[in-house]
Amino acid sequence: MSGTNSSMEIPKDVSKQWEILLLLLSSEEKKIDRTCDCEVDTMNYFLKNEGVGKILLHWLSQMRATYACKTSDSDTALKCDSVSLLWRQRGNEKFRASLLLDSYECYNKSVLYATQDGDMFPLALANRSAALLRMKKFKECLSDISLALSHGYPREQRHKLLLRRADCHAELRARTKALAALDEARAHAAELRLSPASTAEFERLVKIMENKMAAQQEGEVKNEGPLPELYMGENPNFVSASNAIELRQNETVGRHVVTTAPTRRGDALFSEEPYAWVALPSPEPVCEGCGGAGTNPVPCVTCSRSIYCSVECRVSATHHRWECPGAAFNLYPTIGIAHLALRVLLVGAEDGFPPLPPSENPRTAMELFQGYAHVQVPLYARQTHPFHRMFGLLNNFDKMNNTDYIQYALTATMLTLYLENHTKFFSYLPSRVPYPLSQGQLRLFAAALLLRATGQLVCNGHATLGLATVDHDDGRTVSEREVRRATAIYPSAAMMNHSCAPDVINTFYRNRLIVVCARELPANTEVFNCYGPARSREPAAHRRASLRAQYMFTCNCDACTDPQDGVLLFSAYLCQSCKGPVICSGSAKRAQCQQCHAPFQLQGALDTLERANELLLQAERAPSVEARIEHAHAAYKLKQQVLHRHHTSLRAAADRLARHYADAGEFTKSVELIKQNIQSHEYQYGSFSVEVAHELRKLSDVMLERIFNSQQSPDYRDWLLETHKILTKAVQLTSLNYGSWEPLVARLKGHEAVAAALLAESRAPPVQSVHQELHYNLKI
Repeated sequence: MSGTNSSMEIPKDVSKQWEILLLLLSSEEKKIDRTCDCEVDTMNYFLKNEGVGKILLHWLSQMRATYACKTSDSDTALKCDSVSLLWRQRGNEKFRASLLLDSYECYNKSVLYATQDGDMFPLALANRSAALLRMKKFKECLSDISLALSHGYPREQRHKLLLRRADCHAELRARTKALAALDEARAHAAELRLSPASTAEFERLVKIMENKMAAQQEGEVKNEGPLPELYMGENPNFVSASNAIELRQNETVGRHVVTTAPTRRGDALFSEEPYAWVALPSPEPVCEGCGGAGTNPVPCVTCSRSIYCSVECRVSATHHRWECPGAAFNLYPTIGIAHLALRVLLVGAEDGFPPLPPSENPRTAMELFQGYAHVQVPLYARQTHPFHRMFGLLNNFDKMNNTDYIQYALTATMLTLYLENHTKFFSYLPSRVPYPLSQGQLRLFAAALLLRATGQLVCNGHATLGLATVDHDDGRTVSEREVRRATAIYPSAAMMNHSCAPDVINTFYRNRLIVVCARELPANTEVFNCYGPARSREPAAHRRASLRAQYMFTCNCDACTDPQDGVLLFSAYLCQSCKGPVICSGSAKRAQCQQCHAPFQLQGALDTLERANELLLQAERAPSVEARIEHAHAAYKLKQQVLHRHHTSLRAAADRLARHYADAGEFTKSVELIKQNIQSHEYQYGSFSVEVAHELRKLSDVMLERIFNSQQSPDYRDWLLETHKILTKAVQLTSLNYGSWEPLVARLKGHEAVAAALLAESRAPPVQSVHQELHYNLKI
């Protein structure tokens, strides 16, 4: 290779070489504009390019040699019982020290690395079940016990595991199952002929179990409630969509979604399983079968990189047999969205590609590809094969930069070579295509589908979001933050056009997308989703640039054409004359107030902020909570002097100070600061936003602490009334933004029930109370 790119330094880490390889190869190929090609023509060229093929195959072999092995004494891509034993021993040390979460995480790794048909696997499962029992995760404990028993857990120890099973059933109030497990434990112990000491210990434990169940009534803990139903039922002409909407098309906006009846906030407009999806790295394990998060992982039989929430999910994930070698290679974190393109091909093959009309009989990849491109079927009718909906999505290749298109083609070439050289996929594929194509044409068809899917996913892919719990450094407080758990493709929901001020909220139950109305919509109104940053989060120029880069259109929604770019207010300074907002660009040396036009001393404000930030650092390093409050309060006051009241940095300072007040037991001061922040969040994001929901959760937690610590206060009943109202609002907003199935909603409902019970116990007569005159106006 010639030119400056040939001198580019190649990273030693093989996975990091991929982007460099793409740049080098695409620089050689970009002399020819290939964006006018059909996908089949493009892939035919690259598959026949021997030089490119050798380079990509060499890189794949290097990835395999580097990652598909035991990478250290504590990690391996494949199974290794010595690594499993190491983690089990570490888990035992943590367990004996009562570090339950640490022990559980060690046992997780022991389960992950153990050979499935060896001795280590059932032992690791049994140890993990002990940690789960102590952590009160009884259903997960039962799952591990069953799996350990089915994988040959030692006979001489089984009575202990059966007794643990009885304990879990008892805790779940499944009395009949608990008694059956207890009888089974007794029978097995009798067969073992235990020593007198072991028999006495076993009988002691049995007696404890019998006493636990003696007065217990049958009442097994209920599973999750039903998912929301589509408003007005499912539309037969628009699969996975509500009867209150329909799909329309015109030359101006293309395909789009319109209401056919008035809808209300919270009405479900779409409830859709993805055509294909892939898990992303996440703080919590994500099941690669159903997308459930926070699961008790059951590993792949062969590799140590893929996990499931149950054996049933593992069995259902038939696509993994083709992905397993690549998982061991560390291939998928390296190639990004192309992993989902591979999954699209594999799902299509697993489902079987649909036949074309009887008049067509394709014999080449091009003929089959063009047949699918021109097939006349009602794409979104229930009875239509899902592959047609996937194939019919836009890919924007005609608007794409040639270099990007070539890099997508090179990635599709590499994945085709991976399937051909490291799996038996192409021996399987002929049975899934309804026409007798030659092996070379099947290979070309698969490669063209990979390229097409990559383009489709870039402009139609959807990140699935969920809540993860974050522990703060103080060890006392926790919060939730949104995490991306998967990338998926939802062909029906993808029909919504974009607006920076969307009409809908996207919620996720495992990998299912449930789209609900964010506001009331009249009939004959177009329904807009948001593809990128919303109006309340980014300035219009940033939003437009982001959308143009990924989706190749210039956004002209109402939010982008509004001359008042409201989001700039939340980074504004405070006018010293009229207290209005002063908006400064990053490079401005001088500024003036937008309201009174008074000059603003920017450098003085920056100096004040520097002092405030130094105080915040001192607060974090302070040895006592009192000192932390002193420094954080001083910093907050300084920021109030120079920042507009809705500035995001001022909110952050108030939030930090509120947390310090709560730590010190000064709950009323904490409550007032959080209320102030709620006002500001409502102003920026709206009363029903996810941001307000999180602030309400914080507020309710502090209010509950105040109630529990101030039961003798004359304001006790007023505080109870207000807390119950805030918790009701928090449940409503969290359910709206995340779905009623989210664990945080269950926790908030539990707190709401506690507040209601305390309120019912309160004997004070009803009075005009603070909850009737809240300091902010929540409109739920």
